[in-house]
Amino acid sequence: MMNNDNSITVETKLYGYIAEEAHSSRFSVTLNKLYKGNEINAMIIPMNIRPDDVAFTISQMRTSKLNGAVLSSEYQEEALLLVDHASMEASESGYCDFITIENGKLFGDLIMPRALTEYADRGDFQDDIALRSMCQYIYDLTTGERE
Repeated sequence: MMNNDNSITVETKLYGYIAEEAHSSRFSVTLNKLYKGNEINAMIIPMNIRPDDVAFTISQMRTSKLNGAVLSSEYQEEALLLVDHASMEASESGYCDFITIENGKLFGDLIMPRALTEYADRGDFQDDIALRSMCQYIYDLTTGERE
């Protein structure tokens, strides 16, 4: 369970949010509220990374204290080339939006399309227009093509 003072302990799962403008995005704040609200001992840390530093940053994740990282769209194709292993979905799509770290190895995967599909299939989902507008992956999900 996440403690009330938002401190990080040795049990806290740490994830980075790698983007050129990570600090100006509400993504980390929103996800951290969801973690806390669901009593999950995890935290996502925004990481402003310039394009010329992304390869170094991702390669150094192997020895970092992070459990993984979410990648913004500008780094997803390059990230796929830097991971040690990729899921079938990531390999077929040519990009990954999430990296997990296990025993010093980087595993690339696609989590956003799967999460959006599951969300859209829920019975209480009201607005498919909002879903389509919230993420670049919807085009892929609805057409099977890449822009």
